Amino acid sequence: MATDKQVIIVGAGPTGLVLAAELARRGVTPRVVDAGAEDVRESRAVAVVARSLELLDDLGIAAAAVEQGIPLRALNFYQGTTLVAELDTTAVDSPFPMDLCIAQWQTTDLLRERVRELGVDIEWNTRLASYDADETGVSVDLVHEDGRLERCSTSWLVGCDGSHSTVRDAAGIGWETADLRRGFILGDVTTRWDLVRDRFHVWFARGGLLAVFPMPGGYWRILASTPDDQPPRPPELHHFAASVAERTPLDAQLSDLRWSSAFVAREGLADRFRKGRVLLAGDAAHSHSPIGGQGMNTGMQDAYNLGWKLAMVASGQTDDTLLDSYAAERRPVAEAVVDATSTATRVATGSALVARRARRHALRLLSQLNTVQQKFSNAIGEHLVNYRDSALVSEQWSYLRPRAWSNGTDTGPEAGEVLRDAYLESRSGPVALRHLLRALGHHLVLFAADESDPGTLATWKVEAERVMAGHGQVLIITRGHLPTTPTDGVFADVRSEAHNRYGVRRPSIYLIRPDKYIGHRNDDIDFPPVLDYFRTLVGEPGRSAARAVG
Repeated sequence: MATDKQVIIVGAGPTGLVLAAELARRGVTPRVVDAGAEDVRESRAVAVVARSLELLDDLGIAAAAVEQGIPLRALNFYQGTTLVAELDTTAVDSPFPMDLCIAQWQTTDLLRERVRELGVDIEWNTRLASYDADETGVSVDLVHEDGRLERCSTSWLVGCDGSHSTVRDAAGIGWETADLRRGFILGDVTTRWDLVRDRFHVWFARGGLLAVFPMPGGYWRILASTPDDQPPRPPELHHFAASVAERTPLDAQLSDLRWSSAFVAREGLADRFRKGRVLLAGDAAHSHSPIGGQGMNTGMQDAYNLGWKLAMVASGQTDDTLLDSYAAERRPVAEAVVDATSTATRVATGSALVARRARRHALRLLSQLNTVQQKFSNAIGEHLVNYRDSALVSEQWSYLRPRAWSNGTDTGPEAGEVLRDAYLESRSGPVALRHLLRALGHHLVLFAADESDPGTLATWKVEAERVMAGHGQVLIITRGHLPTTPTDGVFADVRSEAHNRYGVRRPSIYLIRPDKYIGHRNDDIDFPPVLDYFRTLVGEPGRSAARAVG
């Protein structure tokens, strides 16, 4: 039997490609196989949310995605001719304050090109036939396009192969399913109507839900619920025209149906995301209604969480207990998404009086309160996802109760929450904090607050670099101007933006994980807790010959 790559990924959709990129960036080149053909261009998912754009930015392809897509600024809800609510989608606390409308195949093409640059080849028309896994590895049988059977081995097998996952089924992992009994048709059409192209448009009618989204290339995506759980297959142009005429006041002439599909909304959640040397991510681990546009985005975030951890394990930097944190952090997120989209689907498509009243109440609340709109925007952008309860994160922070101070600051992101971006000054000009964190590994950020003594800063830097040896980089952020003595890794927070956004009142530490979540914070320059964090991550000295470079 041939010994192949340390990791085999089954499925070359967005989830599998993000995982491949994250592994390859860290020196673990996976093998990626997909049963489908390379030229298949799926267009199901159309929205890339803020948190996923940050992920793509970390991979260096967000700018290309934004250039190809259409940034959406709002979500409009209508009853007949009346605009009943307009929800701002730009209130998300992100450098990408938008939902980006872009066809799934365009996102996939960008990811394919990135993984190719990283040295990963995708093997199309290659099907996983079976596998046997034990504590030492996984024996895999692959069937190629010409019918040839290949037997190979790998250390880790990851199923990114969709809701009908072969990997999951063969592992005997339970799959909790529910049929929402809601049918949908969706298609891409050309039309002329008086709708602005920088927002989603959604109508509620007795006949059902109808939503339209602007797509690159001048056409529109239409999503319509059907009266029962048996939508027409395949839906044709007249089905979409009838839904638009029945549920909206639009005077529209539809033409050029480029692509269409029909489905019944079902939800599913794997009992576990890991079984020994087999892992699941994306739709193989969870599937849900398309309402909310969370499916592809949640899958990519699975891969972003798993990638750096699996790279550490596969390269011998720590043992496989680290992988337990993947399921511990991501399965609760998936469960919450399944629950939320299930409720939203029933409320959005229900014709009963209770559903109509629930819609009116929710829209009234969302449209009238700015704080609710901001929370809604952050939820849609996946910025409320956190790992605060994870055993991998820790903090020693005196100001735990969120409250406003006189200077407009708050207590900053807690351990387990996503980082906040800010602009700093370097000796070569302005720079975004997120761009300083593109380097691999962890990032230890020392906020100097009002401390400006060059000797003190130098002492901190030497000690911090000793603590971070083999783990990642050290940054120092001073309040005000740069020190007069040039020092590598020191940046100025001229307007106190970063200090305020991180709730810093005195010299403090933030440790940023490779997936850009806060791993540890301390409102003192105190390094032993940082060492404790890495002991949790990689074990006591001697457990692994190598150290962590996530």
